[in-house]
This record gives sequence, structure tokens and C-alpha cells, in this order.
Amino acid sequence: MPITSLPLLSQAAGGSMVAPASVLPLSLLVLVFVPLYFYRQHQLPRPVLPLLAFVFVAVFSTALSFFIEFPLFRDANRLRNLLSGFTTLGIGISFFLTALLLTDSGERLAFFFKWVNIGGGIALLWAGLQSLYWYLTGGYPDWMAEIQRIISTSGNLYNRRTTGMAFEPSWLGHQLVLFYLPYWLAASFRRFSVFHWRIWKLSAENLFLAAGGLILVLSLARSALLSFSLAVGWLILMSTARFAGWFHQKIIAARSNAVSRTAALLIKGSIWLGIAGVYAALLLGGAFVLSRLDPRMEDLFRVLSNPYNPLEAANYLFFGERMAFWLTGLQIFNHYPLFGVGLENAGYFFPENLPIFGWTVVESHKMYYTSALPNTLSLWIRLLSETGIIGFSLFLSFLYLVWKTARLLFRDAHPLIATLGLTAQLTLIALLMEGMSVDTFAFPYFWLIFGWLLGALASRTGSGYDNLRAQG
Repeated sequence: MPITSLPLLSQAAGGSMVAPASVLPLSLLVLVFVPLYFYRQHQLPRPVLPLLAFVFVAVFSTALSFFIEFPLFRDANRLRNLLSGFTTLGIGISFFLTALLLTDSGERLAFFFKWVNIGGGIALLWAGLQSLYWYLTGGYPDWMAEIQRIISTSGNLYNRRTTGMAFEPSWLGHQLVLFYLPYWLAASFRRFSVFHWRIWKLSAENLFLAAGGLILVLSLARSALLSFSLAVGWLILMSTARFAGWFHQKIIAARSNAVSRTAALLIKGSIWLGIAGVYAALLLGGAFVLSRLDPRMEDLFRVLSNPYNPLEAANYLFFGERMAFWLTGLQIFNHYPLFGVGLENAGYFFPENLPIFGWTVVESHKMYYTSALPNTLSLWIRLLSETGIIGFSLFLSFLYLVWKTARLLFRDAHPLIATLGLTAQLTLIALLMEGMSVDTFAFPYFWLIFGWLLGALASRTGSGYDNLRAQG
């Protein structure tokens, strides 16, 4: 799971950067075991239906794209790009269906999460060694660089930033905030562990959460740090909402009839205002620390204190390229709003839709000398530009049902099922931000979490749909 770009797979896929090593066991599961389980289970949970409809729309929009006049883009092979698009989507769907169909009991789910801990521990150990060597010696030994070349197509070890087993530090952050940290955080919050041992009353998940948080900071993956902050914020919000309600009732009960309705509302508002102030202080403190650790963020407070427009601010904070590509994707969506331009086709329309600001950033100039198509660098904008508002809406409908399922299972009596429900909530919240940074379907992380979640739903309630609908 931690290896995102295995060189052997990358070569077989024609040099693709996204080549997760987990595709190897996935292929065996899909070819051998999944058909057997699918035959036995007969039907999929109904929350899966919007996802299947999305796949149909993606195929339809791609077929429809052959009736669109495409701009020329050097010697880019259109058929090869279409194949790449459907391959990555197929890999993601395969991860999801495999996780869904093989999750038929709590014991099997516990087995899965034991290996999540083991794989995550290995990833943290390798990332920690990288940071240790960098901060102690200012570089990396040759043997470490050689191992990195074996497990990553980039083979790069970065100054100051740990990359773990991933292609680059941002991809390490991606896997942490969408897969490992949500489970470790949920298990720690629920005081649950798939292992029975403790070290000074600390579970494996407690230790991995602390180590994973540290590695995330050392990766300096800004999008992942913000994504994890949102997930933690949701957890704190749930806790403080209960505390605020309890504290409010305590004050009202203590003063009995002496508190008017207006005074009660003022007390409640003051409690929430105080909580908001604490959150704001924590965010500012985190931003200050990041501005001292990451050279890209050292101008953060200067940018915030000056009346720059969004494009100027993005350029100063070193994500102007992303902003330019997001705007290009939205412009493509504006031209083809219903079904988009088909999977992997947005790049053809970049030169004629790139805003003037976009031509001032370095990444755009690659279009002059490479046949590789640019991309939107955002899952959400990719969905809009390549599958239109219809595909985008169907995918969001699937995520909405995942959210409802997670909220339902969070109240389950089985501690692992309840932990999985909270894990899926945290993953989904982190995905809202990570979807602005990564645009591929091939990464397995959120697919597995959502597959395990709906598999648990099906194992607990048959199709699970009636209970889900009863909850609203």
C-alpha cells in the first residue's frame, strides 16, 4: 500500500507515474476471488448505484467526445490517453469492489486493519529514517538512495521533506491523510485497537497516530496538512458540540427560572464564540509553525496582510500553477457543461483555455516540448471538465451516500464497525481538500475505506439501504 509508483509496474504501464504496488495483489483478487464472492453475494448495496451510473456516464461522455472537434496537441496519442483514463478508473473501481465484496465479517475486517497497521508502520519507519538522516547529516546515504530508486519511479530523496515510499512528499501526505491517519485517529478516539497488547496503556493505533502526525509534518505536504486539519477539526467539532450542549444545560439548570430565553441564547452564543476563538488561535499557531518550517510558506503572513488578488497570493505561496490549471479546467467545463470532454481529454483543450496568468508559470511551458497532456491537478475539476455536471453530480451522490452510511455505522454496537464509520467520515472530509491536489482515480486509499464501509453495511443489514433511508 505505501508504494505509489513501483518502477516495474510503471514501465509496464508505459511510464505512468501512478503505479501503486498494490495493483499486483489486486489483479489476483479480481481475477480469482472476487468472482466467487460476487456469485455468492448476488447483489451490491444500493449506495453503490450512483457510482455505477457515474462509470456509465464516463463511458458515454468519452464516446460522445468523438463528435467534438479536438485541438491538435503535438503528437499526443488520443487512443492511448483514453486507455490510460479508463485503466486508472478501472483500477480504482476494482479496489472498491474488492474491498466491498471481501468484507463479509467483522473478523475479516479486523484482519484487514491489522495489516493496515503493519504496512503503515513500515512506511513510517522508512520515512522516519529519511528525516533522521537529513536532520543529522544534511544528506542521505547511498544505500538509502538505491532503495528509493527500487521502490519509486522518481527515485528522489528531498531536502528537508520526507517522501517515505511514495513518489514524492505530497503523495506520502495523500496516503497518510486518506488511509492511515483517519483509522489511527478514529481508533484512538474510540479507544479501540485490533491488537490486544498495550505499551504503558497505549495501543498500536495511539503510537502510530503520534508517529504518523509527525511524519505528516516532516513531509511538508501543505494540502495534506490542511486536509488532516479539517478531519481533526470535524472530530473536535463533534466533541465540543456535545460539551457546549452539556455546559449550556448545566448553566440553565443551575439558574432554573432566572434565565430568560434571550439570556440562554446569549450564553449558548458565547460558548460557541469562545470555542471558535480557540480554533482560530490553533490555526494561526499551526500556520506560524509551518511558515517557519517550509520556505514556500515564509511569506504567508505578508501575503495575508497585503491586498493581493487570489492569483497574486497563489503565486507568492507557490501554488500559482495549480490555480492556473484549476481555472483552465473550469473554463473547459464552461464550454462543455453537460458531459464534459471525456476521460483524459481535458489536456487537449489547455492551450486555448489557459488564462493569461497561466502562461507566466513554469509548468505551462512544458506544453511546448512534451507530448504528455497537462491535467487539471484536481479531482473535482477533472470530474467537471471530463464528465460534466452529470458525472460530477453522480460521483457526489455516491460520496453523499457513503457519508450517510458512515454516520449510520458510527452508532453501531460493534466497536470495529463504529470505528470504521468514523474512519470513513474522516477520510471523506480529508478528501474534500485532497481532491484539490490529486486528480487520479488509481490511488487505492479512499476506495478501500469506502469499500470496507459498504461491505460492513451489507454484512450488517443485507442491502443496508432500508436502514440508511430510515436514518434520513
